[in-house]
Amino acid sequence: MVSIRTRYVISALCCLALLAAVAPAAAQDAPPDSSAFQPNGIVALLTDYGADSLYVGMLRGAIATKQTDVRAVDLTHSVPAYDILTGAFMLAEGCSAFPEGTVFCVVVDPGVGTDRRVLVLRTRKNQLFVAPDNGLLTVVAQRDGVADAREGVNRDLWADAESHTFHGRDIFGPLAAALAAGAPIASVGPDLPDFIRFEIPQARIRDDAIEGVVLRSDPYGNLVTNIPATLLADADIRPDARLRITLGEETFEAPFKTTYSDVPAGERLALVQSAGFLELAVNLGSLAAETRADAKTPVALSLIRP
Repeated sequence: MVSIRTRYVISALCCLALLAAVAPAAAQDAPPDSSAFQPNGIVALLTDYGADSLYVGMLRGAIATKQTDVRAVDLTHSVPAYDILTGAFMLAEGCSAFPEGTVFCVVVDPGVGTDRRVLVLRTRKNQLFVAPDNGLLTVVAQRDGVADAREGVNRDLWADAESHTFHGRDIFGPLAAALAAGAPIASVGPDLPDFIRFEIPQARIRDDAIEGVVLRSDPYGNLVTNIPATLLADADIRPDARLRITLGEETFEAPFKTTYSDVPAGERLALVQSAGFLELAVNLGSLAAETRADAKTPVALSLIRP
């Protein structure tokens, strides 16, 4: 009998198979230069372990066991379980708040225990990422460029023992800690130029409408889309414009505003959120709960002209 966990993994991987592809290195990728990275001693954690999880504490413990002088901080542990694509977008949004020299330990790993590779990637913004090679670093690599990419095979930088089910504790955390403490990037293993990248869904203008998808729902039930503010400007959508929005199977009208309190409590609106993407929301309410929309729900919007 197939276990519930296995069914979730299969479902997640099937969804990702629609988008996953091993792509050639992007034009902005640079030749490796591992000497350029100077760690600041911070290891930032992003996982799908859950906000109040024993696994988070054990990951932190593994980092402290490997290196007592690095500081582990939480980016988020609320990536939806096994959802690599949403994790990739959340990572790209969140890592922008951290300085150069930060090492990110990134674990959304439905393929744990298989032959999937361990990826260590330095961006041209001089941040370092340790993650399973399953597409999780696609958005960061595309946006920030790749300065170095390696396969983390040096077991001296892992924990002393390795399980088949908890590589966050046994591989990714200790490896990130070693790098944050100054281990050279070249010491982790050989070059890995063919790491897995997704074909990222791009928003577009078609027939006077902007089409995109929901990337994620935040804790308030606001829906963050992949529609950038620049595309709104291209479509001549300005503050106080009124929009016709199709979200999945539902169509409604809402104003385009600057902030939530520009509309009365309980009313819907569209705005540009802090990372520069269109967000659909309810002031002091949850649009996700009202519509049951979530990641990958299609979005289309058009300007209602007077």
